[in-house]
Amino acid sequence: MRFADRETVERVRRMYPAGCRIVLDHMDDPQSPPVGTQGTVIAVDDTASVCPVWDTGGSLNIIFNEDACHKIRTEEEARTTLEWYGKHQKAEDARCPRCGSFMPGKLHTHALSRRADILICDRCGQMEALEDAGILKTKIPLMEWIAIREAQDGGGQWNP
Repeated sequence: MRFADRETVERVRRMYPAGCRIVLDHMDDPQSPPVGTQGTVIAVDDTASVCPVWDTGGSLNIIFNEDACHKIRTEEEARTTLEWYGKHQKAEDARCPRCGSFMPGKLHTHALSRRADILICDRCGQMEALEDAGILKTKIPLMEWIAIREAQDGGGQWNP
């Protein structure tokens, strides 16, 4: 196995910053999670291996030039991530995954998204209702939600 040079390591770190969400494409290891499993990158080590925490609970690294993964890039992958976040939302005083605003009080008093199984702020709940009613002409794609965009852009792990 050839190790990556410093320039390659830095390029991979820029491509997969801590906090970004990834999807497993290929891993040749009997202990690997299934293809399509999502995870959150915690680091890229000095060999350019991506170090994730898999949603299934494991933490096998994606070995540079041996295994393969990609950042979330489809609406369906974003929905899977948002629904995973939804299962891990704080019970109160959380952030809205759609707009990022503070949602005071008990989480269950806020709106359930029409796009994914996750609670969002009341304002975003109203916006989704207006979008579905055709009053607002454009729907905000899941890829534009702050919980996806912020983590994808390396703003740190989304903290629901």
